[in-house]
Amino acid sequence: LPTWAALLVSSQAWACPHLLRPSGHEPLQMARWLMARASWGVVATTSAERGNAAWGNVLSTADNCTGVPYFFMSKLDETARDLDRDSRATFTVAEAAIAGQCHSTDPEDPTCAKISLHGNIRPAADQTAALSVLLQTHPAMRWWPRDHGFRAYVMNITEVFVLSWYGGAKPISVKDYLSWMPPTGPGPSTNAGERAA
Repeated sequence: LPTWAALLVSSQAWACPHLLRPSGHEPLQMARWLMARASWGVVATTSAERGNAAWGNVLSTADNCTGVPYFFMSKLDETARDLDRDSRATFTVAEAAIAGQCHSTDPEDPTCAKISLHGNIRPAADQTAALSVLLQTHPAMRWWPRDHGFRAYVMNITEVFVLSWYGGAKPISVKDYLSWMPPTGPGPSTNAGERAA
């Protein structure tokens, strides 16, 4: 194994309890639920290689129930090269990408929730800790070629937008988003009429 992958053996258990899907009328809870359940999303960057046009790319992610997304990228990936030049980015996760969700709902329907985080994505200061978070959700990353120069990245979030019900996306305070804590006990079931089935 690559030496950094050995930390998988000693990594802590995933910090998130099993969370029930919140109501579409609870955008803050929905935002954190989406990030806790997500294993991938789309990162949009400014592409210097395309005259500063927008560039979108599917990336694996993990947040360890903190709401803060981590990524694992190589400079062979255009997204990593873009971020080196301009770290501003938007990360979007759709409920339709989560197993078992939105079966009978079109992905663009507002009740099939989405979250967009805007901010700066840069290499994580503590690579060991960041890799521990990623490997809990994506253990296959331990086998990715070490000579490709993979590094863990983390987003510094400056804006949060959630669409989980009709009426347009709702902005959420970054402070509220980051300070939200999952319930420690069993919670009520989601209203079946508000679940994106």
